[in-house]
Amino acid sequence: MISATAIPDRQAVPASSAREDGDGIRSALYGLLSHLFFAAPTPELLRQIADLRDVIGEAAGELHSAWQTLADAARQADVAAIRSEFDDTFVSTGRPPVSLYASSYMQGRRKGHLLAELREDLLRLGYRRADEAVEYEDHISALCDVMRGLIVDDAAPEMSFAAQQAFFRHYLAPWFAALCIALDEAGQTSFYRSVSRFAAAFFANESEYFELA
Repeated sequence: MISATAIPDRQAVPASSAREDGDGIRSALYGLLSHLFFAAPTPELLRQIADLRDVIGEAAGELHSAWQTLADAARQADVAAIRSEFDDTFVSTGRPPVSLYASSYMQGRRKGHLLAELREDLLRLGYRRADEAVEYEDHISALCDVMRGLIVDDAAPEMSFAAQQAFFRHYLAPWFAALCIALDEAGQTSFYRSVSRFAAAFFANESEYFELA
């Protein structure tokens, strides 16, 4: 498999494309988070999120509640305001208020060492950095895109699951909570506070999924 690891697949459709099975929904939600953390959502994407308010059932508990809150925020969203929020939160000529890079949160893992290890693992999994990539591979958008790709991989199910589990535990589990807290506490966030709370619930659900398997 060859895929971008720093620019999400622009042709990917978020949750509306999910098959009615768990892995289809999981891959679609990883794809959605990849989009939301890469760039401010378009009006079309916001409509898709709002229209899919009931795609996650009540049995999912906190994940269901967080998704409905995000869908409601998408329905009420002002596109220009969200674009400004994205830029104010994640884009800066200096250090942005909230970093989206794993190396900013994984204490004891130097950026150069983390990136070298990540790049080796990506190559082993069949991924490469896209020529047009503008972000490092430890960007949350890139990591979510890799997880999406691993879920839809054509490898044998047990091999695919093992790759997902190892990648999640190594590159997402150690820091997703810190990122979501940073977003939740950022004074300039409104729509992205809903995104962070959904992301926190989704990643926590993924952690439980991998631990119980």
